[in-house]
Amino acid sequence: MDQDIGSTIRLLVVDPDDEKAEAILNVFRDAGHATRGQQIISADSLNDALSGRRTWDLALVSELPEGLTLAHLMETITHQDRDIPVIMLSDTENTAIAFEFSQMGGRAVVPEEANEYLLQVADKELKDLKIRRHYRKMSVALHESEKQRRLLLDDQQDAIVYVSEGTVRYTNPAFKQLIGVESNDSLIGQPFKNLVAQQEQEQVNEFLLSVEETGQSAAALQCPLVAKGSSELLVRAVISVTSFEGDYTLSILVRPDDGQSKKGQEPTQEVEHQKAPTAHEGLFDKNQLQERLELAVQRAVSGKEKTALMCITLDTLKAIHKKGGAQISQFMLMAVAKKLSASLGEKHRIASWGNGVFMALLRAEDTQQVQDIADKMVEQVVGDIVVGKHKLPVKLSLGGVLLGETGSDAKTLKVRARHAAGQALKEGGNQLAFYQKREVSSVSTTEKHLAGVLSQALKNDQMQLLYQPVVSLKGEPEEYYEVFLRMTDVEGKEHDGSSFRPKLDQSALWSKVDRWQLIQASKALMAKRKDGHDTRLIFHLGACTITDDSFVPWMGVALKAAGIPTSAVAMELSEPNLVRYRKEMPRFFKSIKQLGCQTAISDFGCSLNPMDNLQSLDIDLVRVDPSFTKDLTGSDKGCELQAVIGKLTQKNCKIIVPQVESAEEMAPLWHSGVDFIQGPFLQSPSEVMDFDFGSDI
Repeated sequence: MDQDIGSTIRLLVVDPDDEKAEAILNVFRDAGHATRGQQIISADSLNDALSGRRTWDLALVSELPEGLTLAHLMETITHQDRDIPVIMLSDTENTAIAFEFSQMGGRAVVPEEANEYLLQVADKELKDLKIRRHYRKMSVALHESEKQRRLLLDDQQDAIVYVSEGTVRYTNPAFKQLIGVESNDSLIGQPFKNLVAQQEQEQVNEFLLSVEETGQSAAALQCPLVAKGSSELLVRAVISVTSFEGDYTLSILVRPDDGQSKKGQEPTQEVEHQKAPTAHEGLFDKNQLQERLELAVQRAVSGKEKTALMCITLDTLKAIHKKGGAQISQFMLMAVAKKLSASLGEKHRIASWGNGVFMALLRAEDTQQVQDIADKMVEQVVGDIVVGKHKLPVKLSLGGVLLGETGSDAKTLKVRARHAAGQALKEGGNQLAFYQKREVSSVSTTEKHLAGVLSQALKNDQMQLLYQPVVSLKGEPEEYYEVFLRMTDVEGKEHDGSSFRPKLDQSALWSKVDRWQLIQASKALMAKRKDGHDTRLIFHLGACTITDDSFVPWMGVALKAAGIPTSAVAMELSEPNLVRYRKEMPRFFKSIKQLGCQTAISDFGCSLNPMDNLQSLDIDLVRVDPSFTKDLTGSDKGCELQAVIGKLTQKNCKIIVPQVESAEEMAPLWHSGVDFIQGPFLQSPSEVMDFDFGSDI
């Protein structure tokens, strides 16, 4: 699921069965999302969930409780004016039910237990919801901005008129005064050419349409306007492109001519910023191309014009610079720039982005036209180039992205073009690659791949342990560290355990990982305790350990052999696994306590009924979900976290707040009742346990 992995998703789960509702929530948590959820078990609980200011992202209907119909559910959401996509989970193949659900406003019907399908559908709905929310916010902001701009324009002493497709969209009072129109008379909707002297109406109209069509960044126009009493007023107008009420528009600043221009002079166009910098002959200025790109995005969204952005990387520049120095590489860069500019011609625009990277804005309708331009460029530029006595190889990688009606911003387009150029390089270079969105791999395929990578890492001793301090805010003498896993794959890439543990910790393979980390960490813990420190470790165990009757006895023997007191070890399981193995968990934690170890829960607070999950358990440490830490600087200022802290305090659990990244996040925790904090603000996970617990935080 692509939708902002790690972000908090707020879910309404309609199902009277607690276990089924929690299982649905776990589908999203296993995919890497923090969740806030509420179980809907009646019409009253639905009304309660929709009351107040709480925001919900999705409603998942698994089974309707007694007294609540699907029609009532949809009507209630609509009546409350809530934008909550509703997805039905059903094992029926009855198309009539799906059609009826769609008529009510439902988004999709997903087969039960089809978790991968559910994640894909939810991902699509969350993306669409994000767009709708953004649109509504921007509409409000645009309305306010337009209101403020109208006030400024109305007070502007210069005469200003907005024109779109030859029609007047807005005139300020100064323009009306200039041509002698009463202030209460409206010119909106009239053809602008009707305000021009008759002999030049068609010329001016064609000129404005051509400026609007080509997207000219700045132009000037001289023509006579018809003023009060049919007299003619010679004016000079400066034309620029802008937007008005969300639409692409021409802004015309009108001033009386100084009298030096000839009456009836044919409209002229003056283009600004056309002088190319001397460093790269034939190239446009980088800032100018940026402006052109932003304008092209606007025109593409408006359906005015189709263009494409191409990133061109000079792949051999770095090696030439390393071998011959800056003098040779710069001459080579200038020579290549000249050839690139010549290859593109005047129709397209290209600028240097530095370090051998060029960006080109192409007048191209489709991928085939972009491909033709790229083929011509490779043919004319790639090869050997002579710089002085040096014969230097030129190799290019080209990345293309089309500007379409979906309206990606200029920054995103540049990033995508560079990624595409990188893909072209991976495929051998001297070719064009178009940007392609990454496809989401099948869940089962991903798990199978990860299992193979993990097995190989264990076999090749490519697993590593890191330690992060868990620091007391109440002056406790114990020095806790959380144990982190890191795996290196065959390509040398490092992967944190948190990225693959949720997908694998229910498999038997993970039992080997748990035993390996306990043996390795015990060695480091023993060495630390010999120095006189009351050091304690928190081990995160996989779900497979819960049903492995041999693990706890084996752990007791392993700790005794290492000379480590069991009180120096805390065994931690995640809240999703606590929910998943609700029946087995009391027995497992009881055996841990009997051994003398502490018990801990991680990722706490994201299930439907977090405190109910702890009812029959004796828990020493509770690490809340990292999403609560993010909320400390959000709009609710950590209200949800404070509520969780209050409930945990009543149960006499010691509370850990993880991933504290700044003083701003830590400040509200001092007097909140939290026992421990951890995170990059104190120290990132390290290969050694070297944190100074005696220092001031």
